[in-house]
Amino acid sequence: MTWSTRGLFRKSDQASPDSSVRGILLQQVSKRLGHAQVLDQINLEVKQGECAVIVGRNGSGKSTLLRILAGILLADTGSIQRTIKGSEKYAVDGLPRVPFTSREYLWEMGRIRGIRPEELRGRIRELSELLYLDTAIDQKLLLLSKGTLQKVNLIQALLAGPGGLLLLDEPLSGLDIPAQEAVVSLLGEWKDEGTCIVTACHEPLLIELLADQVIVLKKGSVLRYWNREDILQAGEPVVCIQSLAPAGEDLANDPSISHQPGVLSLDRDTSLGNAKSWLWDWKVVQQSTDDVLRMILASGGSVVSVQQEESQLHMESLLGGQHPAVHASRGGVTESVDLSSSMDGAGGEAE
Repeated sequence: MTWSTRGLFRKSDQASPDSSVRGILLQQVSKRLGHAQVLDQINLEVKQGECAVIVGRNGSGKSTLLRILAGILLADTGSIQRTIKGSEKYAVDGLPRVPFTSREYLWEMGRIRGIRPEELRGRIRELSELLYLDTAIDQKLLLLSKGTLQKVNLIQALLAGPGGLLLLDEPLSGLDIPAQEAVVSLLGEWKDEGTCIVTACHEPLLIELLADQVIVLKKGSVLRYWNREDILQAGEPVVCIQSLAPAGEDLANDPSISHQPGVLSLDRDTSLGNAKSWLWDWKVVQQSTDDVLRMILASGGSVVSVQQEESQLHMESLLGGQHPAVHASRGGVTESVDLSSSMDGAGGEAE
């Protein structure tokens, strides 16, 4: 599903990318909370029109870094330079369950930002529809589920429109699939319009489509930096197809079939007890799906199912400092990835 937010804000409210504007630069930023060293000498540069995604396990320092960028916390040491045109917007903390309805809360947040009433009404309406807020727009925040509360939190961060700096902490967490797709589409358009986006996020959908760089944190330090080229090496999303072919036709050993462009793996599923037919499991890249389906039908086979896309971005590998791409050989055995060509000197060696 493709979403467009082009009509949400007038052109006069939109920022235009400016290559002379650096964005935001962190150098040797450290932070202690109590006796714990939460961040240790973090270096980060995000230019206007770029999206940086911060990943890491619980306690790695992601939320603290976002709060420092938002000005909620002050760094103990290091420097932060902001040369960004436009407003700073963020949804980095859980929304407080104040005794307002969603509409009342969003109205107050918009008026605090100086948005004119007639514009604010339209923005609240459009963003609420985009994120499927539905009847929750007039419900008390105290009664909302975690996912719905997250939608309200995102809307308040987006009210000011594209441009400037946008900070988001797990923006897709708790959202239904249509709302996730809408958020990713909106952020992609705002990025194209020059918004500098920094987000902590663990959903492959956002990382694959938007990330210009991924910063892997571990215990407050940068374990790895990955760039856009590294993310693209993960490849396109995978579509899973099941097909039937006459028994005895070994498709996996027929190079004209198994080696077709876009076919990642082809394996026989022996769970089917029908002796007249064999069941085959295909994994193909998204753009080759139609060609493979035509090939199956042209060869006399039949299609049993076509399942939703699966991401090839392996989050566990990413969190561990390994390359984000997973290269699976035929038969499902995972192969190692050469990291030497993808290392960024700023990231150092993995532990």
